[in-house]
Amino acid sequence: MQILQFSPGALAAPDDPLARPAAHMPMASGRADFELSCLYLSPGGHIAVPPIKQAQLLLFVNGRADADCREPSAQLALSAGTGLLLAAGEHCRLATDTGAIVLIVTAERLLADRCGPSLPERVRGQLWPHLESN
Repeated sequence: MQILQFSPGALAAPDDPLARPAAHMPMASGRADFELSCLYLSPGGHIAVPPIKQAQLLLFVNGRADADCREPSAQLALSAGTGLLLAAGEHCRLATDTGAIVLIVTAERLLADRCGPSLPERVRGQLWPHLESN
């Protein structure tokens, strides 16, 4: 067993704690092209998520960010508890006023399970619970 740390402090260089608008840290990899990494966006930060040959699943675990996607065209407000699945070749730009921690899964093939997509009939009227965080 190994414990992986992906809090903002784990992503910062000791001499430059979170002074950068974005920090990316690989966390784990598997067979073939599977990889798990963490992206930290500091308040006011922004970053381009480039198109790559694999699918990318961005899971927002803390904070919120706006995603500006060109193809297909969409402007999305994402926050903790939501994810964005980009097919191979798709890309977007993330920007945040508040900061965000995003786990990124990349693999040759990622498909949303039928219970995963955020459909109006699934989320209408739901309230997010307040969960304590450090």
